[in-house]
Amino acid sequence: MRKIPAWMSGCLIFLSSLGALEFGGIGNVSSGMGGAGVALSASPYGLYYNPALLSADNKTKFGYSIGVEYRQRNIDKLAGLNLKNIASSPRNMETLKQILKDNHLSLNSQNGIVLQLSSSIIREEFGSVALGYFGSMYAGISLNGDPNRMDLIVQNGANYYKLVPNNTGGWDEQTTNETDYKEHSLSYSLQQGDGHKIVTSTFILSEIPIGYAKTFYFKNSNFNIGVAAKFMNGISANQNIYLSDHMNIAHDLQNFVAKRNYQSYSTFGVDLGMMYEIDFPKFRYLSFGVVAKNLNFPTFKYDFGNIVIKPQYRVGIAYNERYFTLAFDADILPNDMLNFNYKKQQSQMIGGGFKFDLKYFDLRTGAMKDIRQDDGLILTGGINILGIFDVALQSGTKLGQTKGYKIPRYLNLKIGGSFSF
Repeated sequence: MRKIPAWMSGCLIFLSSLGALEFGGIGNVSSGMGGAGVALSASPYGLYYNPALLSADNKTKFGYSIGVEYRQRNIDKLAGLNLKNIASSPRNMETLKQILKDNHLSLNSQNGIVLQLSSSIIREEFGSVALGYFGSMYAGISLNGDPNRMDLIVQNGANYYKLVPNNTGGWDEQTTNETDYKEHSLSYSLQQGDGHKIVTSTFILSEIPIGYAKTFYFKNSNFNIGVAAKFMNGISANQNIYLSDHMNIAHDLQNFVAKRNYQSYSTFGVDLGMMYEIDFPKFRYLSFGVVAKNLNFPTFKYDFGNIVIKPQYRVGIAYNERYFTLAFDADILPNDMLNFNYKKQQSQMIGGGFKFDLKYFDLRTGAMKDIRQDDGLILTGGINILGIFDVALQSGTKLGQTKGYKIPRYLNLKIGGSFSF
């Protein structure tokens, strides 16, 4: 098969895997409010967003959530490229070059269940505790291009020409030689099938966190500090094939499945969080939060290399009134994504939203933006009915194209439920 078909992206997601380890999100409340959760005292998912939230009130809370996320960058442009005859089309060569420079495609799933125990007596005398389970799968694909073999150099008989774009939208030809052609040509690297790789990987992460938080009371404010220790197990596999003009996509995908070799490694992680609550009459519901997740650099060691989860730092502010909540979060630093493109992929989220908490249901809406990725503005919303059924949706405004259909480059859907007493 010479041509990369439009369905290649979809097949590669399900038959292979890779993913990202940015801050992420578990639970529906924050997901519907632009991803904000670090200072959100009413959320049952403080164990994930900020362990200091565990002692923010006297309620026992329970929550569960199942989520799936789709994200891609430039991979959709592969559809329709004819690798066999790519040297005859400077435009297609330039398109492939740009894809190789900056790309990723991922299908991730973050799921969790949490139980937070608190009451006025326990909170004041001892503190609040929580126990949970977080299960995540990071799956996707990236093209790892050799930056030294991306020049648009073509052969015409015994002559060699380097194509350079001009101001008129065309191409100028510059004479070069056979050595330059073999060492730096994009089309020659595809003929040889030894320059650019399709890299796939799977990382399935299981976490069992135990959290503790304590509130310190002052005259006009409260200070909450919390810590979470978590057992972590990571199951991973890594595999790749070289991109070539004579590759058989169907056969190579079958080999992906047959040869996949999963490895397991266990370690632990530590999260630390703080929240400061204002206790003045006109500002009684205002809170500020900060969290540092994975402070100890949890490292998973495999034969193909190590996966290191670097610390993730986020700040947040929230107005936590009984029937109305407003919140905003921001990543302090960019987070590396688990991706094998030679250009490092990073994520850095900012966002917020509000929630109307009515008697039998609540409504949430908001917006967020990844300032390191080209997803556009990500709009969010959610609804909870009787605490039993909860759905949250996030959708980016920047569109890609698959099978002729335009879909957002970023989509995230969560279904779950939560209640407190």
